[in-house]
Amino acid sequence: SSNLISEFRKKFPTTPVLVAKNVDQDFGNLCEVVGPPSRVMRWCCTVFKTGAITKKIESTFKNKTRILSFQGIRRAESVSRSKYERNTESPKISKQVVSAPIIDWLDFDVWLYILANNVPFNDAYRQGFSRVGCWCCPNNSGWSEFLSSIYMNDQYKKFRNMLYNFAQKVG
Repeated sequence: SSNLISEFRKKFPTTPVLVAKNVDQDFGNLCEVVGPPSRVMRWCCTVFKTGAITKKIESTFKNKTRILSFQGIRRAESVSRSKYERNTESPKISKQVVSAPIIDWLDFDVWLYILANNVPFNDAYRQGFSRVGCWCCPNNSGWSEFLSSIYMNDQYKKFRNMLYNFAQKVG
């Protein structure tokens, strides 16, 4: 991921790249306390994604009442995303107006654009992943889980053991 950011910064030096991280929390510790994220209770997105983004927006754009952000989400990605609007006020991140300019694109359109314009992309796609996000997301496919077991076997085993131990603990 840091290679991708470096490559992107070289290719597009005038485009600002902001990094938002939650350094105050540890994913493993929270899994032990709260339980691992599930499809029903994905607490990890709030803690590690939207919460961190909100803090970054608040600190970077203190004097602004609204900001416009662009997202690469697409309706073809999932049933829930098929209902998304092209432009919305963010329900999760304050001040944010979201525009999704490629919302109606298919995978084919995205890859055609990336390859035709030599846009840098995450190496995980070269490894066979069809989507790239958190590697242990409960919404990932079985295929993604299989690839994670190959490409990040130590982390995969540690997470799988934690899931197994949690399942035993709660019966």
